[in-house]
Amino acid sequence: MKHHKEVATLIAQAESEQRCAYGTTKAHRSALARRAQAQELERVFPNMYARPDYWASLHPDERTRHRARTLHLKHPDWVFAGITAAAIHGFDHQWHLHADSVTITATTQGNNASTTHVKRIFASDCTPVRIGELPVTSKARTVVDCGLSTEFRFALPVIDSALRKEATIADILNICSTMRRDCTPLFRLLHYANPASENGGESLGRGTIIEGGLAVPELQQEIIDPQTGDLYRVDYLWRLPTGRTVVGEFDGFAKYVDPDMNNRKGIRGAVHAEKERETGLYRAGVDTIVRFTYEDALAMNPLLNKLRAAGIPQATAAMGSG
Repeated sequence: MKHHKEVATLIAQAESEQRCAYGTTKAHRSALARRAQAQELERVFPNMYARPDYWASLHPDERTRHRARTLHLKHPDWVFAGITAAAIHGFDHQWHLHADSVTITATTQGNNASTTHVKRIFASDCTPVRIGELPVTSKARTVVDCGLSTEFRFALPVIDSALRKEATIADILNICSTMRRDCTPLFRLLHYANPASENGGESLGRGTIIEGGLAVPELQQEIIDPQTGDLYRVDYLWRLPTGRTVVGEFDGFAKYVDPDMNNRKGIRGAVHAEKERETGLYRAGVDTIVRFTYEDALAMNPLLNKLRAAGIPQATAAMGSG
């Protein structure tokens, strides 16, 4: 296809501003659409385009931020909300929640209709904040909207992360008090929220454990190897009534391949360090170590079955029953 200098300029400028390219004239819209039809560009939202390799390099949360930055140029009065706001605030969350859509606030009930690409949340009295150039719901309001629209175990990473980033329980409760909605899901989230979870995978694991009705673990407990004096901080710890101690470890793949997480030891060095860590924990009196992956937590039963096999008991009352 013939090179189009103006389209190339639109794409280059969009990438430099970390957003999508879009057409402001009929000629530009037609040129962009033709290149998408020829698979030179990818249509990533109505009248939004990106180079396929550039778009493939972005994580889903960054794709949402690209869409939001583009929409802000077209609709500067829009306030981003829900999981879109969570991505803009940098809260931990599971990427599948984006579903290639963007969420904004609606100021009147009559304007609350959603489309495939734009979801609307009614928030007549919402006072936005700005993250960079983007108007977005406050940290507390973002937690409330995500908590009321998202399954418990997927909302838990959002609130854990928000509390680590200085959202306050008082602000969350204050927003709930002004809403004409049943905020029971928020009260459950607040009951179980714990900013000690270090990332979204650990929070998802804990949410899965809670939804599965198993005993809730202690988080980020420190255990000292009596032989070497090395201190290990474990993701989850259960001290069982039988006297047994069980450790749960979330196995994020990044710790094996990310040099900043494995002290640049490489995969072989990271695996060796994990074996030394396990040996030290057993010397310290840990009876069982249960390792699980993000996929285990997402699928639910693999994680729950591993914990039941290790002797983790049912909680006194499963989440949601009391």
